[in-house]
Amino acid sequence: MSSQTLPQELIDNVIDHFHDDRPSLKACALVCRAWLSSCRAHIFHSISLQPPTVNLRSQIFGTTTDSWRLHKILQTSPEIAQYIRNLLICEGIVGKEWINGDRTLPLLLGKLRNITKFQLERSSSMRIIWKTIPPGLRGAMISVLGSPSLLELKLVGLVFDRPAELLQILQSCRILRVLRADHLIFQDEQSLDFSSVVQSDRPSAPLDILVVGPRTSTALIRCLLHPESTINAKAVRKLSLSISGNFPDVAQLLRSTSSVEELELILMNDIDLQEYWALPSSDHIDLSHNPHLHTLEIKFDVIQRQDDPLPWLNAVLFTVRTPNALRYINIVYSLYLPSPYMDRSVNTTIFTGWRDIDVTLTGMDFVHLEKVKLHFALENPIGFGIAPRFLKEVDLKSPALLAAGLLEIGAFDTSE
Repeated sequence: MSSQTLPQELIDNVIDHFHDDRPSLKACALVCRAWLSSCRAHIFHSISLQPPTVNLRSQIFGTTTDSWRLHKILQTSPEIAQYIRNLLICEGIVGKEWINGDRTLPLLLGKLRNITKFQLERSSSMRIIWKTIPPGLRGAMISVLGSPSLLELKLVGLVFDRPAELLQILQSCRILRVLRADHLIFQDEQSLDFSSVVQSDRPSAPLDILVVGPRTSTALIRCLLHPESTINAKAVRKLSLSISGNFPDVAQLLRSTSSVEELELILMNDIDLQEYWALPSSDHIDLSHNPHLHTLEIKFDVIQRQDDPLPWLNAVLFTVRTPNALRYINIVYSLYLPSPYMDRSVNTTIFTGWRDIDVTLTGMDFVHLEKVKLHFALENPIGFGIAPRFLKEVDLKSPALLAAGLLEIGAFDTSE
């Protein structure tokens, strides 16, 4: 039987089996023309443009970038562009930057019309300063953001002058559903000047997922909640916030996202909880504005010394009011155990405040609660399997949750 007579569904099933096996996909593409399209859909679905590598070949023949090679492929076979859906552009470390000097990158971006996920990031702790990107390349990137197919955007390690500059860029997005920001900062994050932002008559697109990652300025929140924003952050259903301070902005976002169903709060190790307690109650986190919340995950990054976060946790949980949909609470407590783990007193002191949380979670406001998971992430420089020993020694008083069968306690060694 000729392969051309096989049903397309059968061909697709065969190709789908090799979806993450590029050598096999390339081999399948050579079988016959009927297999070519399905193979290309997998091979070119996700493209990662990385910094050029320096090796013997590049020293002899010169360095070429990923974007140059992909652009050359599209010049030969322009139909391949339709298969590219996910695009990652990664800037190099100091001395290996390539984005600003790559002349083919703007041309390449102009050929990509079906991008659904776009990522721009730096490969180290260094930053990409937006205003230093050549105007032609900035324009090409904004055109990608304005694509009617773009659903997801991730920005990592970018620096903008003012919040208004980012707001102007985000106005290009039409139907964005997922926004992730990590290490995103502003040189003047306190600027309230949005006069440069052009009023848009485009209806705002409802955002489903918002991730505000580590070391990201909360001025991003002000951008998203600005009246001229074309991204409707109030519709977010899944929200993740890494908190290092600026609690009023965090509280404002939680008050605005009344539709949120899954919430993750990560307290970074540089947080100052004394700053939180000094704020007026109107700037505190209040979960009574999130009646649809069914899953709450809270992570304490306490590898370095900080104030006891349990009173803060209890205060946050105390804001939950009836009616609510809260069913699952997951708590991850990162703890540093000094080598060689001789001071065991930490096991009997770190959770003296848990009894208050036990009382709160078994109150009348948590009638739908099904499970409370408490996991310890143990950082130990020796890493000799301390998790079982830690669980035996930790003094955790939680009679009500244990009696109700709601509490699950675990531990894992991060060094393993």
